[in-house]
Amino acid sequence: MAIVAVLTANFFAGCATVDQKFGDQEWYQKSKSVSAKAVEVTSTTASKAYGRMQKYLAEKDVLKTFQDAGEHSEIAVLGVLHKSGIASTAAPPTATPKQPKKHPLQPAPLTTVPEQYAGSLRWPLDAYIVSSEFGERWGKLHKGMDMAADVGEPVYAIADGDVIYAGDGLRGYGNVIILRHDRKTSSLYAHNNELKVKQGDHVTQGTLIALLGSTGHSTGPHVHFEIRDGDTAVNPRAVLPKPKVADALQPPARAATAANWQPSTPAVAP
Repeated sequence: MAIVAVLTANFFAGCATVDQKFGDQEWYQKSKSVSAKAVEVTSTTASKAYGRMQKYLAEKDVLKTFQDAGEHSEIAVLGVLHKSGIASTAAPPTATPKQPKKHPLQPAPLTTVPEQYAGSLRWPLDAYIVSSEFGERWGKLHKGMDMAADVGEPVYAIADGDVIYAGDGLRGYGNVIILRHDRKTSSLYAHNNELKVKQGDHVTQGTLIALLGSTGHSTGPHVHFEIRDGDTAVNPRAVLPKPKVADALQPPARAATAANWQPSTPAVAP
């Protein structure tokens, strides 16, 4: 406690020194104002997400019935990925001696995404109930995670990337967005009520890309969310930050100031 007290005192003393040195300068006052607004927005965002999460927890028995209502078109998704230059993870067929050698297809040039994404990831929703996990379902692999919430719940980009598809032309997916994050990695967000970006856009992590809905093959409002390495769908829980259930269940004031709380981290994933 003594150490904490000393560090706190030194911190505020440092702030006072900076205020004394630059307090009468316009750029410094503007900087303090912007910082204060950023803190206020962060706190408000976390508090609102907490409130929505409490509502969803109370309604989780109903929300857990909101899932995909049928199969999605895997062929259509792979077509989008390959057209954008995302490499297939399947081994190429071996040429027979009678076949002439062919030059391998060159992937589409990268535009604004890196060869390999090295940044952090976030969850696509701040408040939701998982209604169907990645894995075996209906005797087949469920290639994504179904995340149920109210119509209009904000859907965010999990990382920087290019919008390689935004529309309703992929069977079963409804209004869907596909982002490309690097040479092989993509993410997909399906069944949206409204799309906020268009094909060809570049987005940064946390960009609002859609509003949650129930379009396509869906039993109720949810996002069918996929992450792929090449052609292969991977479990989102294996690559995204671990949900902080404890943070979500704290009172709003504490949740907003908890050391590890970030608005980009989901409130909870029951």
